[in-house]
Amino acid sequence: IRGQPSLIPRVSRKWLGKPLMYGIGTLLVMPLRTIHGVGRMFGAARYLCNMTSVSSSLQIELVPCLQDNYAYILHDVDTGTVGVVDPSEAVPIINALEKRNQNLTYILNTHHHYDHTGGNLELKAKYGAKVIGSEKDKDRIPGIDITLSEGDTWMFAGHQVLVMETPGHTSGV
Repeated sequence: IRGQPSLIPRVSRKWLGKPLMYGIGTLLVMPLRTIHGVGRMFGAARYLCNMTSVSSSLQIELVPCLQDNYAYILHDVDTGTVGVVDPSEAVPIINALEKRNQNLTYILNTHHHYDHTGGNLELKAKYGAKVIGSEKDKDRIPGIDITLSEGDTWMFAGHQVLVMETPGHTSGV
């Protein structure tokens, strides 16, 4: 969207791939102003970068899952709120959270495929986290608690999230 804040400014779609770029953007594109150090993040041994908005600091950690996938841990430093985007499996997420002594508040699913939802039930059982996903996928996202649709807004630790439907490689129905 021209003139709007971008989740990942100046990062080529070539590296991220279409499903990743649009998947994360579905839930998180609007509330964030900038990412600091994103250029250094790629190729770095530690996959962590800081994201800031007007009111607080949001950190994102890339967590390798399965053999060829990532989940994304979101940590708002000001409130302590922690979310994970598309946890394909629970163990790597649990290890990352325990390493930082963090508790999981939200599980955000961009769509219903197993490589995006496989860790939902185990993480929900361990942390009591709320599972959030598309209203259209409510019958296919394990453990879903909160459903969102195109145009809805949702608050993540004081960051207003505008939901934008971008079905990409799923039918969304």
